Formats: sequence, structure tokens, C-alpha cells
Amino acid sequence: MIHRVYSKLFVVCEWIMNLLILNLLFIFFSCAGLILFGFAPAYTAMSLVFKKLYEGEDVRVVRSFYTTFKSELIKSNKFGLLYGYVYILLFINFLFIQTLPVSIQTASMFVLIALTLLVLASSLYIFPLYNSFESTVWLLIKNSLLLAFAFLPRTIFTQIVILAVGVICFYQPILIFLLGFSSVCAIITLTSQPCIQKITNTV
Repeated sequence: MIHRVYSKLFVVCEWIMNLLILNLLFIFFSCAGLILFGFAPAYTAMSLVFKKLYEGEDVRVVRSFYTTFKSELIKSNKFGLLYGYVYILLFINFLFIQTLPVSIQTASMFVLIALTLLVLASSLYIFPLYNSFESTVWLLIKNSLLLAFAFLPRTIFTQIVILAVGVICFYQPILIFLLGFSSVCAIITLTSQPCIQKITNTV
């Protein structure tokens, strides 16, 4: 009984340590790539490490992260920059809507919020899919949307949990540098991988 408790406690401590290490690695390599060109490969590397941990592989976290970052530096930026561009466009449109007459603001804002939620839903699955299948950028985006709708309750649940993490980090900013990014990635991995495995097993 005591051995089982210590075993579970060790697993929890190991996961916390991995979260801390991966968060620091993500921040460092994102900054090394001037954020614009570092975010996507750093997140891809972090996502792949979490995928391996989820599958029970014996992973050398730092080496695996660094190797993936180098190998995916160019390819992952293709959809990373694409999503960044889309988010910037959504933000610009949000600012533009504020200048419109009140009579059409509500309808325009509704459409914009729907589009934003759609892009956010796709963002949840794009990196896990990228690390699981060899595919083109557009096919990954299409499949990420299909996956988001196929498992809509899980998608909504994931977005709510990530929002909760964001609120906590807003009130405790130090957590952003300790666990903020890695905890979001871990949540996405834990919720998306069962969906991907289910789809893979049915094919």
C-alpha cells in the first residue's frame, strides 16, 4: 500500500518536473527564434515530448526537445506563421468592427467570434495531428477542424480548461514562466491523443 502511494507520488513529481523543464525550454527556444520563428518549432517539440510521455515512452526530455526543434524548424513554421497571420487578421477585424455603426456591430461581432472559436478549435488539434501523421499543411488544417467537430464536447471542455489556466496565470503571472505554456500543451495532449488514437483504430 505504502509502496503504491510512493510510486504514484513519484509519477506526479516526475510530471511536475517535466512541466517545469519543458516550459523553460519552450520559452528559451521561442525567444531564440525571435518568437515569430521560434514559437511553432518550440511548441511542436514540446507537444511531441508530451505525446511520447503520454504513450509511456522513456524520453530524454531535453535531448528529444532539442532534436525535434532542429528538425522541425522550417516545416512547423509553415502552419505556425499561417495561424499567426490568421489570428492577427482576426484581431484587426475586431478593432475594425468597433468603428462600425451599432446597428451592424452585433451581427459582425457574432460572426467574428464564431470564426475565432473555429480557429481556436483547429489550433487545439493541429500540433498533435502534425506529430502523429505525415501530411500537407492544408490537410492537417482540414483534419484538425474535422476532429474538433467530431469530438465537440471534448473540444469545448479543453477550451474551458485552457481558459481557466489563462485566468489563473493572469492573477499569478509567475506561473506563466513556471508552468503556463507546458500545462496548456499537456492539457491539449491529454485530451487530443485519445481522439486521435480512436480515429486511427477505426481506420
